[in-house]
Amino acid sequence: MARMASLLLLIGLLAMGITVAAIAIQVQRDETHNADQLLVIAPDLPSAALIDHSFDLYRRGYAVRLALAGPGRGQARTDLIALGMPESAITIIAEGESLFDALAAARSGGAQSVLVASAPADQLLSLKVAHDQGLRAYGTPTPTAVLDLLDVLRAALDYWRYVFFQA
Repeated sequence: MARMASLLLLIGLLAMGITVAAIAIQVQRDETHNADQLLVIAPDLPSAALIDHSFDLYRRGYAVRLALAGPGRGQARTDLIALGMPESAITIIAEGESLFDALAAARSGGAQSVLVASAPADQLLSLKVAHDQGLRAYGTPTPTAVLDLLDVLRAALDYWRYVFFQA
């Protein structure tokens, strides 16, 4: 029994290590690409870097519609409008706080592809969920964002929770 527990622990640690590495690699990949919609996933307190990056992507024409999701979506909306984004460009503000809800709203709004701007640690999960929902998804890392080890570990756990439980 102890060997089985040790083996399961080793497998779990290996899976977490691989996921942490995948998160770190995804953050370094800039897949900025024209898409039907820019999806900004705003944490409780959206960083100025995320807001500036999202506004820049819109300004440069990578997407003409912008969807806000996450607990900081209200603050992000206010900040984007203060930068000069027209309110009419913000077409969807997801009612639920889950990534699943935001992507379902984007898909029901007619989007077939999304450009995802989020906290660095959340990029991998966001892209996985979008692909699972049948959307072409591209990640766009915030240029000045820094990976925090605790955020990466939380994101790795969230990734595996989604893989096993779809939650």
